[in-house]
Amino acid sequence: MPAARYRVTINGFWCHNETWDDAFNWDGKHDEVVLAVNVRDVDADGQTLRTPLDSESELLGDTHHLPNRVKAGSASPAGGIVSGDKFPTPRPWQRSAGELNTSRVPPYVVWEGDLPPGERMVLLTPTVWEWDPGAGFWDGWLEWQVAVDATYGQRAKEVFGGIWPVAKPVFDAVSLGIQTVGTLAGLWSPLGKSMRRPVGLQRNPDDPDGFLFNPVTIALNSDSAEFLIADDPQGFGKGIVGIRYVDDPYLRGVYSLFLQVERVGAAPASQVPLQSDWRWCSRCQGLFWGGGQPASVCPEGGAHAPQPQSGSGDYSLPHGAPPDAGRQAGWRWCDRCQGLYYGPAVADSTCPAGGTHAPAATSGSGDYALAINAAPAAGSQSGWRWCSRCQGLFWGGGQAGSTCPEGGPHASPGESRSGDYSLLHVPAGT
Repeated sequence: MPAARYRVTINGFWCHNETWDDAFNWDGKHDEVVLAVNVRDVDADGQTLRTPLDSESELLGDTHHLPNRVKAGSASPAGGIVSGDKFPTPRPWQRSAGELNTSRVPPYVVWEGDLPPGERMVLLTPTVWEWDPGAGFWDGWLEWQVAVDATYGQRAKEVFGGIWPVAKPVFDAVSLGIQTVGTLAGLWSPLGKSMRRPVGLQRNPDDPDGFLFNPVTIALNSDSAEFLIADDPQGFGKGIVGIRYVDDPYLRGVYSLFLQVERVGAAPASQVPLQSDWRWCSRCQGLFWGGGQPASVCPEGGAHAPQPQSGSGDYSLPHGAPPDAGRQAGWRWCDRCQGLYYGPAVADSTCPAGGTHAPAATSGSGDYALAINAAPAAGSQSGWRWCSRCQGLFWGGGQAGSTCPEGGPHASPGESRSGDYSLLHVPAGT
């Protein structure tokens, strides 16, 4: 099943109050800022798939006799950000259709990619940095990003497991108990401190030279991305998230950063509910619901082979799917044997528990829709076949050693004229 493709942009920022960092303005008139977004790519088990990456903007602010900068702010004809400035427009949360810079100047893309349902999550942590030539916070920030992978991975597992609601895709580090703590001598001096630091630092009451920083993260999987796209959570427009960073009163800075989540590929039809924990039985070659394995009935006798014995991967079946030419609907679960069978032919089916499979009206089964005769795709396993003798689904590669409730092996594709079914599949051990 194709994954939808999404894009996240930084549309702009609003300086509600400029920072107090250096009384002599060595870095340029008033504020100069860099926008940074840390990106983590995490799978459904909470494992980081890639080393954390940072997308960093051009340096924005005063350009007078200062090369490699982009003019921003109204402090002078050459720029410099002061309280009340908005960039790049008076409505920095919005952008015109199609308006995106190829350079790293708002509005610009900070992440774009596919989010396969149930498989992948991207966590983006956007921050606003006051820039100065002095040494500062950056090295400690990089160390913090690596150190918290396990905590962010646990949040991803909670989202995929339904413990954390997709309707709450934005959260801060304090909620996870992982805010940044550090010490920088001179940060609170009367003349300010020339350094590179994030806006949003607060004094640490336990350390006279210390600070606390509480970054905000947006967690995107296929469900939370669709939620944001359809929602206007803060009144800035659908898919737009405003993140506000507030300094300790001594440092003064208050900035809002505006990001937008959009769908840029594949139709929403890819957002089909999936039910995982379907398993292959190595004894009969059929597919059955793993959650009901102890109560299942195998044509070989007894229950279907449990996963540790069969080594089966985890199969996910679409259910309640909208009509699609590439999917065949009408497949049903039988609560008597725990197997999957073709529902329209229930009267001609054979259940290993005896008689015919349970009709949907009796079992309460949902309507499963299987991809049929599809091109090979990552994450899918083809080669599954329908048996015209029992109406069940079985692994075609094991047809010769299979067992059909009618007796003997399942009908071969040549006999049944079955199509080639593809199932979303996570191999065992991955």
